[in-house]
Amino acid sequence: MLEVEVMRQDGRCAPDSMNTTQWKHLLDLSSRNQRTNYLTFLWKNEKSRENQKIKKETRRKQFADGIPDQEKEYPDDLLYGIRYQSLFLRIRDQSINNFDNYRALLAMMHSQSLVIDCSYEEHMVWRETLNAAKQMTLVFGDNRLHKEPFNIHLCNVNNDSEFLKQLKKNIPCMEEPWFPMNIHTESYLDIFPREKLVYLTPHCRNELTRFDPDAIYIIGCMVDKTNNEPISLAKAKKDNITMAKLPLDRYLEWAPGSKKNLNINHMIPILLDLKLTGDWEYALRHIPKRKLMETKILAMQKRIKNNPQLKNDVLKNFRKNNFKLSSVNSLPNLKKTNIRRSLYDDLE
Repeated sequence: MLEVEVMRQDGRCAPDSMNTTQWKHLLDLSSRNQRTNYLTFLWKNEKSRENQKIKKETRRKQFADGIPDQEKEYPDDLLYGIRYQSLFLRIRDQSINNFDNYRALLAMMHSQSLVIDCSYEEHMVWRETLNAAKQMTLVFGDNRLHKEPFNIHLCNVNNDSEFLKQLKKNIPCMEEPWFPMNIHTESYLDIFPREKLVYLTPHCRNELTRFDPDAIYIIGCMVDKTNNEPISLAKAKKDNITMAKLPLDRYLEWAPGSKKNLNINHMIPILLDLKLTGDWEYALRHIPKRKLMETKILAMQKRIKNNPQLKNDVLKNFRKNNFKLSSVNSLPNLKKTNIRRSLYDDLE
């Protein structure tokens, strides 16, 4: 394409090579601004891969040159270490992967079902679709790592959709017969009884006060950065399904201006921990910190500490956004706390 070659000749951001799928998407873009942004996106990814390759090669050389060989006191001595003999059996990544898949397969037979509704692609732009596929990849990993994973069902899946193509690219083994996830082209109404279904949407009024182990929860797989309409609420009403939302305001102090729409890679860990512990405060630790009031106040304290002259302006902006401060001269003394723990950690 002449436009791409002109960008390369002018020294602008354009990738050196593109595959057939990328060319097809580029030709489908209508405006020059969209094509320029997409080429810049591909160029950044290409340079990122090149930098990662260079760093990997540099670390390999440093590792090879930086570790001196151990000297033997006698010629027939055995050397112990990572590069030599070892008393322990090495557990390789493939063995760990097989163990995690086996736990997910057990969940398909014995655990509670959870539905991911994949019927929202028509309401998303191309980049949001790729983001949704990436979030679904994280969901698959988080679920199979948990002590009590869900039996996940992907419903309303279009086999020719861009979402499924990207998901298969992220998880190449999806088409294998042993893959531990249920993928359906049918609706969840054709698979599960309607009275057990509960659609989780942030736009309804009913709060989920406790976790029901007999219910089948539904989460919409949608990234709504450009579309803020209550589509999941409308769909739940259309299907005549019970609706609920997480009690975020009851347990968290939400920052003004932050949307309460959570990604599916945040919703699934919350439900996993809630099913295991029944503790909302522990389960809601997966909420992104940027959405909370504490983070806003910490950012304000940092700005005032770095530049005391901005104190009056910062306080004025916080009052304008309805922040509740104790007084003008005294601010809450908050400290950052890192409460995120591994899913393998034992609960106290």
